[in-house]
Amino acid sequence: MPEVKLSEQQLELVTILWRLEAGTARDVLNAMDDPNLAYTTIATVLSRLEKRGVLASETQGRERVYRPLITERDVKTSMVSSLISSLFKGDPKALMAHLVREGDVDEDELEDLGKLLEGEKRDV
Repeated sequence: MPEVKLSEQQLELVTILWRLEAGTARDVLNAMDDPNLAYTTIATVLSRLEKRGVLASETQGRERVYRPLITERDVKTSMVSSLISSLFKGDPKALMAHLVREGDVDEDELEDLGKLLEGEKRDV
C-alpha cells in the first residue's frame, strides 16, 4: 500500500467522501458539520487529492464528482506507521507506552486491548 499522509483538513474532506461514497465540492461543503472552508478551498483540496491518487473524479454536467480511491483502513495504517516510524523510532511498544503514561488509555481500554491481543494470538 502506498504511503498516505493527510492533513487534518484533507482527512475531514476524505472522511465526508467515504460517508457519501461520491460527491462534488458542493456536496462535501453541505455535508460538513461546521463549514469552516470556502467552496473554492474545498474544490482546490479535492483536486489536489485527485492528483495525489487519493481520489478519482468524473465530470457530470458542469461539476466534478469525486470518489475515494483509498479506504479508511489504508489511511489509518499508513498514518500510524508513519507516526511510529518518525516519533517512536519504529517501535510500536513505545507508542503504546506513551499512550498509557500520558493517560490516553484508561484501565478498561487496557483490558480490552489485552483481550484483543489474546484473540490475535489464538488466530496465529
